[in-house]
Amino acid sequence: MNINTERKTVCLNKCSVNQYISSWIEQDIIVPDTKPDAMKIVYINVTPYVSDIEVQSNKIKVIGKINYFIIYKVNDEKFNTRGLFVTYPYTEVLDANGIEKDMDISVVPCSKNVIFSLPNERKIAVKTEVLFKVKAKCKTDINLINSFNDESIECKMCETSFNNIINQTKSIIASKEDIMLPKEAEDFFEILDIDVNIINTEFKDSYNKIMVKGEIQVKMLYLCDLDNEQVKKVSFNIPFSSMIEMENINEKSKFDIQYTIQDFNLKPNTDISNKTMNVDYKIEADVTMFEEENVTFVDDFYSQTKELLYNDSRVDVVNKSIIIDKNIGVVETITNILPNNTNVIDYNLDINSINTTVNGNGVHVEGNAKVTILVQNTETQEIDSKTIEVLVNEDILLDNVSSDAKISVEISNNGINLTQNENDIQLDMNILVKNYIENVSSINLINDINDDKLDLSNIDSMNIYIVKPGDTLWNIAKKYKTSVDKLLATNEDILDKDNINIGQKILIIR
Repeated sequence: MNINTERKTVCLNKCSVNQYISSWIEQDIIVPDTKPDAMKIVYINVTPYVSDIEVQSNKIKVIGKINYFIIYKVNDEKFNTRGLFVTYPYTEVLDANGIEKDMDISVVPCSKNVIFSLPNERKIAVKTEVLFKVKAKCKTDINLINSFNDESIECKMCETSFNNIINQTKSIIASKEDIMLPKEAEDFFEILDIDVNIINTEFKDSYNKIMVKGEIQVKMLYLCDLDNEQVKKVSFNIPFSSMIEMENINEKSKFDIQYTIQDFNLKPNTDISNKTMNVDYKIEADVTMFEEENVTFVDDFYSQTKELLYNDSRVDVVNKSIIIDKNIGVVETITNILPNNTNVIDYNLDINSINTTVNGNGVHVEGNAKVTILVQNTETQEIDSKTIEVLVNEDILLDNVSSDAKISVEISNNGINLTQNENDIQLDMNILVKNYIENVSSINLINDINDDKLDLSNIDSMNIYIVKPGDTLWNIAKKYKTSVDKLLATNEDILDKDNINIGQKILIIR
């Protein structure tokens, strides 16, 4: 006969995959006829984007583009330095163990290493190591038993806090628009470099909708449209917002929102003015809505009067996720690093050569932070670049993290300031270490429960049981078809319900 139960279903992530997959992409860049010959490569900034992915078992086909900003030396009457911007599509097939089609997958690329050469004045050969950050999750519905409609069944109950996933969606935020540069910006002749980042994100939920907004922070290095060869830097923010449809929003709803820039283009719109730029961008917003719930459910059960037949299996699920942010501050003074008569015009921090290792509830961060500095000679106006490597070696302790938690770590540039004092510089760097903590629970899934006649022929009415390694009062009671309360009552002088000892003798009376 089928046993009736009351159940609760929660949606959880069954597993997660976090991988960094490296791939080298080569490109020959031809200097267009409208540009002067290249005499020397000063600096190349490579920015990869992912626009689409196709998932196969243990493989991901990644489709995107790479933007190249190149600063190079020329032999020109007006300028001795010029800039070149080009973009090329790419397609890469990544070997990603553990990836399946039904997973929710995101792929975020970054440039780790760039090697370049100048075969001739019209061709620039660039080889880039692109690091693809692959994150994948697999959702599953967990059907838990809250109670039985049969009082004769003994239940071992478990109480756990779950982040119950209610809804999940991905939405594209895209725009093409004209923007004005800040008043302090000079009329520009040519863009030399662009760096973008998403900042100041926030959201507001309402009935069946969530409004997301933020800003794209743009840092632009450019050549002025002046008689003298001036290089300037300007920063400005481009606001973005979107309304995303999402059902079942209520007062208990919580949200995890991740943003990824899938495409970004910025070019002068001189048809309007010398301070007007045309921007074209595409941002993916990945929104997960969940509710925190404390659920009491049956982890194990048996009957003293019936034989219970059922199917059960254990599955590891992420019952709760938290993020712990830690900041590493590094201050370094480097003397006599700059040539005479030079000014620093730009600098950036590359942290992609820094590695992280998880040790228990701690994270070890070690590697070289690469700082690239662009300098301009105050007499000749020539631009040159210099790369400095600064050792980062830090241990981070994560408080209140259980030993069985799964930890994955991401690091990012949290800001850098450079102060020049003639030939010396002082670097003040901040590296954000984002620790994703997943509390993993092993859940017993129980289905198809039926009862049958209980066979007690192999169980004596009285037994002396000697406690073995791994025993619990629950397991002993289940084996002998009695109850924990009866074991405690029979052995009240010697038995502690919270602690039994190996070799201890327990009297069992049915």
